[in-house]
Amino acid sequence: MDAIRIHGAVATKVKGMESKMLNDDDYINLLNAKSITECARYLKEKTSYGRFLADVDVETVQRGALEGHIKENIIYNIDKIIHYYSGSYKEFINTFFAKYEIEDLKDLAREVYKKGKIENYEDNVFVGKYSKAEPSKILDAKSVRDIIIALKDTAFGKYTIPLLDDNRGENLFRFEMTLDMAYYSILQKEWDKLSPADQETIRNVFGTIGDVLNIQWIYRGKKFYNIEPQLLLNYTINLYNRLNFRKIKELCYQSSLSQFLDKARETRYGFLFKNDETIDIYMDRRMHRYIYYYLQKIDRNTNMNIINVVAYILLLEFEARDIISIIEIIRYDVPEDEGKKYLIKNIH
Repeated sequence: MDAIRIHGAVATKVKGMESKMLNDDDYINLLNAKSITECARYLKEKTSYGRFLADVDVETVQRGALEGHIKENIIYNIDKIIHYYSGSYKEFINTFFAKYEIEDLKDLAREVYKKGKIENYEDNVFVGKYSKAEPSKILDAKSVRDIIIALKDTAFGKYTIPLLDDNRGENLFRFEMTLDMAYYSILQKEWDKLSPADQETIRNVFGTIGDVLNIQWIYRGKKFYNIEPQLLLNYTINLYNRLNFRKIKELCYQSSLSQFLDKARETRYGFLFKNDETIDIYMDRRMHRYIYYYLQKIDRNTNMNIINVVAYILLLEFEARDIISIIEIIRYDVPEDEGKKYLIKNIH
């Protein structure tokens, strides 16, 4: 199918939507806010997020509710994009709701695992958006098992229901990893229906994302959980670009963390493990910042391709992450120059 016919209208729309994203001055102004109230007021009065804060009293808004309204911007814009597509392209864009819903489900599962109930959920706005699960059933859960049962007849059910037969009891780790694997299975299934040109670009982009996520997963599995190499390998994502299965397996089977780090630093992604900064504090930022600027580059150099839409959605996600990070920076009174180090977007 002709690329202009598929992407022409949405490409124009997305360019307009990109113009409404925050600029460097917005970031600086938010970083200079003295309170969450000031941050919320700026977002309401000076940015496109005002659409979702119109009825919000910024003097009393709680952090979780504010973060929820920020995430509503992602839903709003994905829904606008979906309107311009049909068939396989509509279904592919819809998978981003699966991505964000899974993040919310993992967040809620961690809370119920620790507390035996879910108390904080105002920022979990994606629940049910893809799976069609009933949010009330998820929020009433008293255990991870209850969440799995609530997902039984949803789009995630076939992936999560087998966990109920696990005789190892409540297992948050397996629940989270199963959902992550489910997302990439759903994603690949839907991109296989796109045009060959769109498939190739998407495969390269998500292959790069897979490389970074895999190398980060192996590091954390070795350092924090002492996970056996075969299990580490079993839970890696079957998406590769500059790495491949053989290299991922080699990293999994390094006998010590130091040997893993030596091997990882030899790869294209050695920047994740810089010696001059604390690895764990900045790893997420480095990973996301690399993907952020990689997406911008791909977007600039590619026209009339699904990646233009994908890049916009992911960059919108990173913007939301940055705003939420700024809220935390304000909350803990972190100086502006120090706070910038935690942001995905590089602000000078």
